[in-house]
Amino acid sequence: MVKVEQVAVGGFDSNFSYILHDEKSGETAIFDPCGNTQLIKEKFLALGASKPKYILLTHGHGDHVSGVDSIRSFFKAPVVAHPACHFKHDIGASDGQKLGFGGIFIECLYSPGHTKDSVIYHLTDDSAIFTGDTLFIDCCGYCDAVTMFKTMREVVFPLADSNEVYSGHDYGRCPHAPLGEEKIKNPYLSAKTFEKFQQELKNL
Repeated sequence: MVKVEQVAVGGFDSNFSYILHDEKSGETAIFDPCGNTQLIKEKFLALGASKPKYILLTHGHGDHVSGVDSIRSFFKAPVVAHPACHFKHDIGASDGQKLGFGGIFIECLYSPGHTKDSVIYHLTDDSAIFTGDTLFIDCCGYCDAVTMFKTMREVVFPLADSNEVYSGHDYGRCPHAPLGEEKIKNPYLSAKTFEKFQQELKNL
């Protein structure tokens, strides 16, 4: 069973980092290490794991990568990011690429809009998506409207309702929520026309 540890690391603005742990294989991964990296290390080591298989970045904004160097040097693990990401990485997360993890895969879904290097990481058992600043609970990140609308309709909305949404900041009514719920309650995700989406952006 794959478990997600959501770590409230503070950082620039109520940032979240994540630790993914496969109990059967013992494999682990860290998403967007930032803010209080000591807390990330403590929670990671408490799992009894030696080092993460991957350090995954949803995008290259400073508030999401501020702890990468510390975590990378401590664990000696490879960094995964979109090829367009300016931050030094070891593995390019191309659209549709699947990274082996335990008995499933972490699927890399290119999701531009907030940035040109934004990636959503999808667990192929449809249990979770790590959305960075693309999708928040009941909201979305500041964006290029045309590109983000396309991402919402063509990348995010088609994913299974069972996926739990784990975003990059604690901005919503709850820390995480099922995607099926967000398809109803999140006006940026539920907007079926660009005009409606553009209207909602005025509320950001």
